[in-house]
Amino acid sequence: MQKPSEGAAGRYDAIIVGGGHNGLVCAAYLAKAGLKVLVAEARDTLGGPCGTYEFMPGYRCAITNSPGSFEPRIVAELELERYGLRFERADPTVVHAFPGRAFIGWRDRAAVAAQLDAFAPGEAARYQELLGRLETLARHLGVSLYEPARGLAAMARDLPAEQQRLFEQVVMGSLRELLDGALVSDQAKALLGMVALNATLAPPSAPGTAIGLMLRPISMASSPPAAADDPRGVALRGSTGLPVGGMGAIIDAIEAVCLAHGATVLRETRVARVLHDGERANGIVTAAGDSHHAPVVISAINPKTLFGDLVDDRAVGAALRREAAAVPMRGSAFKIALALDGLPQYRGLPDGVGAAAIAGSQFRIAHSLGYIERAVADGLAGMPSQGPIMWGLIPSVTSPGVAPPGRHLMSINVWHAPYTLREGDWSTETERFGRHCIDVLAAFMPDLPARIVDHRFIGPRELEAELGLVGSHITHGDMLPGALIGARPHPAADDYRTPLAGLYLSGAGTWPGGYVTGLPGHNTSRAVLADRQAAHQ
Repeated sequence: MQKPSEGAAGRYDAIIVGGGHNGLVCAAYLAKAGLKVLVAEARDTLGGPCGTYEFMPGYRCAITNSPGSFEPRIVAELELERYGLRFERADPTVVHAFPGRAFIGWRDRAAVAAQLDAFAPGEAARYQELLGRLETLARHLGVSLYEPARGLAAMARDLPAEQQRLFEQVVMGSLRELLDGALVSDQAKALLGMVALNATLAPPSAPGTAIGLMLRPISMASSPPAAADDPRGVALRGSTGLPVGGMGAIIDAIEAVCLAHGATVLRETRVARVLHDGERANGIVTAAGDSHHAPVVISAINPKTLFGDLVDDRAVGAALRREAAAVPMRGSAFKIALALDGLPQYRGLPDGVGAAAIAGSQFRIAHSLGYIERAVADGLAGMPSQGPIMWGLIPSVTSPGVAPPGRHLMSINVWHAPYTLREGDWSTETERFGRHCIDVLAAFMPDLPARIVDHRFIGPRELEAELGLVGSHITHGDMLPGALIGARPHPAADDYRTPLAGLYLSGAGTWPGGYVTGLPGHNTSRAVLADRQAAHQ
């Protein structure tokens, strides 16, 4: 492998555009491999939605709440624990509100099975049978989270005949059809419906919506569990644990790895253009007019922004630019942060389970597939959902430093709040919708309104402005089969490489998509290092 380049400031082996968690993961791997790396981040803080954000004075956490999908291999290979990252493994991990009685996601599988069977006799066996079928399908697909995904047609062609029907259900059928055929209770269907569709503006009755249930099975097929307590053995997210210090602690640890291996990280450095000579990329120009040069440029921002704004037709071709920039961003994210004077009570907890026992758990609001369907329908119609889907956490329970002494911080991610409203605008709708969400939560937490001492509501337009989330889309494009497998973000750039030599892609807009995995950053670094080695053998 070629030695790191030497020279004046402004010359590097690799430049990464965007300091979100994937950009930083990519930078850390390249720096560990001996490359001279520059990370250029437009904001004054790193991590994007995963970075620490001060919602109110003294109340600090991330837009995202849970690292349930963060890849354990990355934690181990980057030695993130050595750089201060620690996880608190809350038990239970999840509390899901249902009319009458809440579901408690204990780590004890027998306790989970008992609750499923209470919803409908035999439901636990049906639930496990469905998960087992999906895991078997994943093993036959021949797709890995660590490599570019083959196209759907190639997958279908190579599948055994007995797997074809399930493949068709997952790829062309709907989530509702799959769950209705496998489960009996509304509650069990809602548990899996939330995992598959929490942020996607597509109803469970839409074709392709079952694909969200395949990410965990594909992860297990890509790297089979080495121990019985592998957190991926639990289908409900949250089993990895919660980072002490909040989600931003993950970002702090990855940045520390970057700096320890000589990477340069520039904040408040917005990239205006990717430099190239028509044949390969050779650097960037910042909005301030500064130039930095490298034979490798990696974009870890939304591909829509890269192809629409940072490159020209001569770099990658007019057709690719036009088609990639035209990918719709149907974002519908909304953020609520509440300062509380104490922990709220919960309605419908099982006998013997108090609020203190579940205070550190993630809570979820969406009691049926019908509820999810209506929430999406409102969003598609340009209206904030009357029955919003919510994922929430009180991170101050496991990380007291994120709130002032004696106070708590409740962090809630809400769907669906459409970026473009049919009536009105978010300058006035943000406050109204935020208060409506609190009213909905109060049905589950009756004393919550009385506990609130301050609040912050962030609508989709502000999320875009604050974080660069185009259209407030947290996954940089829909996570549906045609936009996820074999063509993310475009068939001409689906293996982390673009038609312009030296220009690479990373981030949520590449395989395996959004959520906090770190895998796009990991995979892009492997592509860069493989190409570098091949060029110098």
